Amino acid sequence: MYQNIVFDLYGTLVDIRTADDSPEVFRRLAKFYTFRGAAYRPGELQSAFHSYMDAQVRERAGSVYRGTGETIAFPEIDVVPIFRRLFEDRGVAADDREAELTANWYRIIATRRLRVYPGVFELFRALRECGKGIYLLSNAQRAYTAGELKTTGLEPWFDGILISSDYGCRKPDRIFFGELTRQFGIDPGASLMVGNDAGSDIAGAAAAGMDSVLLATDQALAAPAGGAESTYTIADGDFRRIARLPGVLPEHG
Repeated sequence: MYQNIVFDLYGTLVDIRTADDSPEVFRRLAKFYTFRGAAYRPGELQSAFHSYMDAQVRERAGSVYRGTGETIAFPEIDVVPIFRRLFEDRGVAADDREAELTANWYRIIATRRLRVYPGVFELFRALRECGKGIYLLSNAQRAYTAGELKTTGLEPWFDGILISSDYGCRKPDRIFFGELTRQFGIDPGASLMVGNDAGSDIAGAAAAGMDSVLLATDQALAAPAGGAESTYTIADGDFRRIARLPGVLPEHG
C-alpha cells in the first residue's frame, strides 16, 4: 500500500488553458505598466520579459542548491523579480508585493480556462478517509499558482505543497523531489507520483525511487527518447481510474 500520493497540478488535477504570449495579453500588460508610469510598447515589454526569463535560466543552470550542495540540473525561474525589474527599468520603484500583484493580474488576463478535472475531490476525500498523505509537486510560479489553488478549492486538501519557483529547480530534478523527504519526511518507496508529463513527472519519480502513474489527459506530454516508463498508465486520461489502481485505496490494495 502507498502511504503518500504526490500529484502534479496542471494537466493532472486541473484543466488549464492560457494565452501567456498572446499579443492581446501583452497589449493589456503594457497599458498597465504605462498607467503606473513605466511606459512600454507591447512588443518591447514582451521582449524584455523573455530576455529576463532567459537570463534567470542561464544564471541558475549548474548552480549549487543551498542546503544540499547538489548541482541544479533543471533550473526554474521566479517571475516576481522580473515583473519588479520591468518597473525599475523605467525608473518606477516597486517592491515585491507590487510585483507579485502585477504577476497575479498578468496570470488572470492570460487565463482562458481553469477547472478541476472530474473525480479529483472524490479521490481526495477517499485518500483522506484512509489516512493517506496528499502532496503537490508542481512546476509552477507561486505568484500564479497560490491564487489558483485557492480559486479551485484544492489548497486545503494538501499535507504539503511544493512549487518549483520557490526552489530554483523543477521536475525532473532529484533536488526538487528530495524536498518531499527533507520537508515532510515521506518515504519515496512508499509513495506514488501522479502526473501527465512523462519527461518531468515520470522520469523524475523514477530517479527519486517512486512509483508513478502517467495520466494521459488531453494535456499529456510525451517523454523524450529514452524516457522512464511509468508504473501505471491511464491511457484515456480519466482521473477517476486512479482510485482503482493497486495500493491507492485499501479495497484495491
